Amino acid sequence: MNFVSYSVKIGKEINTKDIDEILDLIGWGRYEPEQWINVKEKSTFMVSVLSAEKTIGFARVIDDTCMAMIYDVAVHPAHQKKGVGTLLMNEILKYINANRFVYVNLFYDMNNKGLDNFYRKFGFELMPNGMRLKKKE
Repeated sequence: MNFVSYSVKIGKEINTKDIDEILDLIGWGRYEPEQWINVKEKSTFMVSVLSAEKTIGFARVIDDTCMAMIYDVAVHPAHQKKGVGTLLMNEILKYINANRFVYVNLFYDMNNKGLDNFYRKFGFELMPNGMRLKKKE
């Protein structure tokens, strides 16, 4: 049996190259360098999971002390279904619970079967009123 050791890192000192690779591999695309500056500045909580010093998972929260939004819960495909997403969500929930937000929301790819069950195990439920602005061509 192969045992993989993961470490959790909290904070904005992140490896954007590793995270861009993850985002690209899962089909979300990469952030531009200027966007990373804003992502770091605007995010109130960031968590990464590392294996052998390489980032293999990432998530972040943006909040206004009343409401929080979870973004970019992303795990490298080679490490999916191995507990990395659970590590990320557990750290996010520690932050959420410590700050007692009135509302906590997240977006996820509804076409990715099984993700709804993944988030349900942390207490999330589907909302029928979520919408996203369509990008202009």
